[in-house]
Amino acid sequence: MVMEQIVAIIVFALVLVFVWGTFKKLLKLLFYAGIIISLILAVNIFFVYLDFNDLRKNFGVSEKKVILKDDRGILTGLLLNEDAKLMTDKQLDDYSSYLKNNNYEKILGDSYKLMIFDVNIIKNLDDEIVIEGQTITPNEAIKILKSKNNNAEEKAALFSTILSDEILSSRNPLFFFSEFKNGNIVIYPETTLFKTMKFIPLSLMEDIGKKIFEKTKEKAKSFVSE
Repeated sequence: MVMEQIVAIIVFALVLVFVWGTFKKLLKLLFYAGIIISLILAVNIFFVYLDFNDLRKNFGVSEKKVILKDDRGILTGLLLNEDAKLMTDKQLDDYSSYLKNNNYEKILGDSYKLMIFDVNIIKNLDDEIVIEGQTITPNEAIKILKSKNNNAEEKAALFSTILSDEILSSRNPLFFFSEFKNGNIVIYPETTLFKTMKFIPLSLMEDIGKKIFEKTKEKAKSFVSE
């Protein structure tokens, strides 16, 4: 009986030592893993901060290529710099060819950013779109943008109005980011801030959108007023 108790105590002690040793190793592993994760997060936050400052300073004043596309190719495109300019037919043809191969670098060229919008994004807007005092539905807007009967200037004017008054509007500052997360908007190059946006709640992006897009919205609108 005494021997059995001694054996039980020894076994219990051995198990306790084994468990404690394993627990210490696990704690040590979690400690080092926590340090590594913290360092990765700190580095990512630092680059997000740098990227945000760069976008706030340069997004509104640097040249951007803004393209509207469907499954067949590019419908219209704008060059946004000091003002808004219509892309030429040759540019649109070249960019459509590059777009088929997802060659964003070729389209970007020397511009600061490339923004590509899928035309179906318009379906997710409000039921009515006001264009120069006239009200049209999203489906009517898409029909005009896809039609070969409307000239390039009319399409660009319609798109620039939708871009400034609807997509980048302060009435719904989260619309852009929502569509970006859904894959209806491509930003190239997709820097740290935009990569991070795919994983953070939309509610945290409202102020970011207002600070980044205000100047871009006004420049897009300037195409209509020319």
